[in-house]
Amino acid sequence: MYGTVSTCVARIYLTLGGAIFIRLSKSKCVKKIVQEKNKVGIVLKYFPIMGAAERVRLALWLGGIEFEDVRIPPVDWAKLKGETPFGQLPVMSIDEGPYIAQSNAMLQYIGTLAPQLCPADQFLKVQEAIGIVDDFERAFRPCIGIALEPDKLGYGITPATSLLVKDSPALSGTIKALREAFLLSELPKYCGFFSGIIENSGGPFLCGVEPTLADCCLVPALERYTLGYIDHVPREALDAYPAMKLYLEVFKALPQVTAYERSKS
Repeated sequence: MYGTVSTCVARIYLTLGGAIFIRLSKSKCVKKIVQEKNKVGIVLKYFPIMGAAERVRLALWLGGIEFEDVRIPPVDWAKLKGETPFGQLPVMSIDEGPYIAQSNAMLQYIGTLAPQLCPADQFLKVQEAIGIVDDFERAFRPCIGIALEPDKLGYGITPATSLLVKDSPALSGTIKALREAFLLSELPKYCGFFSGIIENSGGPFLCGVEPTLADCCLVPALERYTLGYIDHVPREALDAYPAMKLYLEVFKALPQVTAYERSKS
């Protein structure tokens, strides 16, 4: 798989007693540099869902980086788990090397292969935006964790919460209340943050006119609220935030993203 590669501008960064960068205009030399970097043998493994790997997949496609997108069926996970660094997915291998874990580490590596996704002059803005997206993800995590592993959130392990065990009616009511509260308080707060960032950057993306690693993180995080697969989170959850809906539409219309969507069928 290859995504399209922008050859209008490339930057080579060297370090020799300080930071030096050389900007090269569109040329055969630039094309060769980008093509060679994007031939790194990458294998990405994750479950057959969006989840934590989707930001990485999007970055690889936007960067025009060839990779093998391996979707691990749940029945095969037990066998693979012991081979991963921390017993979790996603993992990435590079040129048949050892597995690398943590999706944000993978993103930073992709940024070295496709520097247009994290330009040096916007590095801090990109990282700041990724941090806010991660805060957004963490804010929703209890809404998922309470259904999957309520005991890890303190439910069902004391006399006061004894009725709040997995799949119980009492816990189901708590899950509903927690998710509805998120939609009323946290979702508008973070949509306001993201809208402000886009407006301040001039848009249509988080850091300006071109998509970056930060957009690869935000898009799947927002898309969760449009798919209708989470109980008590309707697919219309983003209808009250037209700026966010427009943002998703613009990102989804990118040629690399439409190519990725076609590859799924």
